[in-house]
Amino acid sequence: MSEILEVHHWSLCPISRKLRIVLREKGVEFEMFQELFWQRNHKFLKMNPAGETPVLINEKKKVIAGNSAIFEYLEEHYPQRKLFPANLDDKAEVRRIIEWFDNKFYNDVTKYILFEKVIKTIAKTGAPNSQVIFAAKANLKSHLDYIAFLLKDSMYLFLDEPTLADFTAAAHLSVLDYVGDIEWSHYPSVKHWYSLMKSRPSFRAILKDRISNFAPPMHYQDPDF
Repeated sequence: MSEILEVHHWSLCPISRKLRIVLREKGVEFEMFQELFWQRNHKFLKMNPAGETPVLINEKKKVIAGNSAIFEYLEEHYPQRKLFPANLDDKAEVRRIIEWFDNKFYNDVTKYILFEKVIKTIAKTGAPNSQVIFAAKANLKSHLDYIAFLLKDSMYLFLDEPTLADFTAAAHLSVLDYVGDIEWSHYPSVKHWYSLMKSRPSFRAILKDRISNFAPPMHYQDPDF
């Protein structure tokens, strides 16, 4: 009997999305449990005192929490689909790009747009701060320029096949695309790469996610825009 893992996630959390994509890339079965992490639910905090999504519970009911810990575990435990290159130098570069998106990109862009545009509305904690959103969108432009730079010499962000770096970046962009904050026409190479990513079978489920009172743009679920 195949293992069925538990994924405690929030639909628009980019790391949660990355986890779901990676599990499907590796062919691992899982069940999903929605967590509104900002509510600081006691049961969820017992699983992860940091109060951050996602949390993975393996077949032995062992809780695995923390971004790096989860994906290192999956890469070692499910080696049938490797998401890191074998070469040590290449692996280091993939890790660097992952770090860029999950830390710098997230802290410059994703967390502010999510909090101001979505979480504040769901949690009913006030109106969005337009100045914060403006600053985050200004930051987004430089990050999209950086993605275009990474794509200059290869089909994907580093190599000619997708690595965890690509799934990381695409998960973040999928969140911003859901709220309509990417002007794709200004970044044709990024648009082409993202189209390749969201055409993958592993990506389809996250594109079906819907948040109440927030409808994505018409192109959101279309692989060809």
